[in-house]
Amino acid sequence: MTVATDALTIWIVYNQSKLMSPQQSPFSRALPLAKRLLNLGINPFQSQEHRYIVLLGDGSGEIVDWGRPLRGSRFFEPNAVRKDRPMVADFEAFAEEDGLKDCVFWCIGLTGAKADSECLEAALEGFNDRINIEFSELRNSGRFEQLLLVIHPRYDQVSGLFDLHAHFVARIPVEHRDAVAHRLRRKFSKTDFPHNRIRKAAAVATYMLWGIFRNKIMIDWPDSALIAAWKLTESRFHFVRTGGSFAQWRASKARLKEKACSTVDDAQKRCNREATADPRQQVVNGDRLLSKIMVKIRGVKTLALLFEAAPDRKTSDDVSSAPEEREYSSAANIITQDVIGHRSAAGSQRSSEAASKAWSTFKRHLRDVGRPVSFLIGRIYEAGKALLRKLTC
Repeated sequence: MTVATDALTIWIVYNQSKLMSPQQSPFSRALPLAKRLLNLGINPFQSQEHRYIVLLGDGSGEIVDWGRPLRGSRFFEPNAVRKDRPMVADFEAFAEEDGLKDCVFWCIGLTGAKADSECLEAALEGFNDRINIEFSELRNSGRFEQLLLVIHPRYDQVSGLFDLHAHFVARIPVEHRDAVAHRLRRKFSKTDFPHNRIRKAAAVATYMLWGIFRNKIMIDWPDSALIAAWKLTESRFHFVRTGGSFAQWRASKARLKEKACSTVDDAQKRCNREATADPRQQVVNGDRLLSKIMVKIRGVKTLALLFEAAPDRKTSDDVSSAPEEREYSSAANIITQDVIGHRSAAGSQRSSEAASKAWSTFKRHLRDVGRPVSFLIGRIYEAGKALLRKLTC
């Protein structure tokens, strides 16, 4: 196994004692899952280039190795968090304005039976089609308005099958709830229809969205289940859907945001970027600055610069002759100032090797130029000796 995968195990041990607890870090649950996928012959990374962050503020100069970026699907919790937080915030803001009047939080399950890993994608498509048919008919009747729907593919360790179910928030008037619940019970084998009022919209949305793929549980899934779940993300299946007045509210919010951004002059944007540019970004080190981000290190939020390391362009001869360098490929290892010095030493060593190589190349070209000159001098020398012999005879 490569250094990149071996470092995952090292990072987990280090992470537990130094950086943050595994319960708080999505990376601590996603990286072991990525290692399992690598062992199954699946590449979970979107790039082979490693990334690192440079902490700003009180931790200025401290380098945190970020490892290779994971693919941007919901399969991994760090990516899911970035997608889910805006949705939760929107649903909470919508609830504050609308009040979620006549709204219920219900659940429906897969019709017939649970799904096997080999036919999970087909079963999920069938389940989704059944939901679309029933919800469309209820919506056309004027008694039902879907606001938010999320499908969970939950693996059952006991039966070895996937339990497909969907959580949804819908607006159903009180006088129509019994009729709607009766219809759904006839169409779906498992149902949960509480009539309690939704008190915390953010809590409901969080439960729905962050329960799609739970990395902490998935690490114990068998290989077949893990591969089947990964194929779902490759098929671009939509696990989350919005509808009704909530979808309209989000669309209007997006239009207002675009309109506000369009009023900013492009020349003013360039002027602002030049005025706020960080002079440290002008240092040429071969690495690419991606963005300025907010991270949580040892329980404290801080600003950081996210870099992507430059690809290694060494030739095979250089690699065989160069000494082994220290490598890091974890997701959040803390690298101290000593390591920065180590990187500088390694950079100096590489510069020295480059200079030595350049001098060797120069001497080789000099020898190439000197060969015809040496040959000409030798011919002149021989001609001179022959002339002297004739004169002395």
